[in-house]
Amino acid sequence: MLEPQLYPELVAKALVLEDEPFVHMIEDDNPWVEGLALTAAVGVLAGAAQVIGGWLTAYSLPEPVAIENALLAAGRQLAATTNLAPQVVDALVAPAWNMLATTSGYTGGWTLVTPLVLTPFLLLTWWIFFGAVTYGGARAAGGTGNLNHTMGATALIVAPQILLVLSVVPFVAVNTLLVGAWSMLIGYRAVQTTHQLSWARAALVTIVPYVLALLLLPLLAAAFAVGFTAGGYR
Repeated sequence: MLEPQLYPELVAKALVLEDEPFVHMIEDDNPWVEGLALTAAVGVLAGAAQVIGGWLTAYSLPEPVAIENALLAAGRQLAATTNLAPQVVDALVAPAWNMLATTSGYTGGWTLVTPLVLTPFLLLTWWIFFGAVTYGGARAAGGTGNLNHTMGATALIVAPQILLVLSVVPFVAVNTLLVGAWSMLIGYRAVQTTHQLSWARAALVTIVPYVLALLLLPLLAAAFAVGFTAGGYR
């Protein structure tokens, strides 16, 4: 049975590494589903905060055209000192600014609401990957928990992402290294509590998903680049 009313308490206690939230998720009648709901809820809340913060930031800044004109003027002044044709500056600055403004959501449009979809998707993807890998590693290390319990407990790794609600304030950014390290500590507690492993084995199992991710991401990026390049020559 889903218990969303308990999510704020579970997240808060997970942030300080208390046992209670992990035990609660393990003993839930369906830990996998509860973990899915918790991860999605945190993702949507964080994504919504990013969207609102992005809109407020864009609203508080000068008009995009004014910034583009200022950049062009500065570029032309620089070009005058280097004997560079103004047309070259325009050809470089204008497309670069348009791309930056569009992808950042500064000019509005669909890119401004991207976090509302992308943040929950990324959190869910990482949770599933982390839970599956740590389950396999924990069982190999002598752990006693099952996959359902592991997925429930490891869902709490998204707890530090709740800090992204601070993004609702314009120009406020959350330290991703802090969030990542905090999430790793929570993952360690989830693995240790679920599988009753020693601290050393639980720590080793917790590190494995991060190592695999560091190895897989460059390979996926390279494969995408090769595929994109090959497709461009068709």
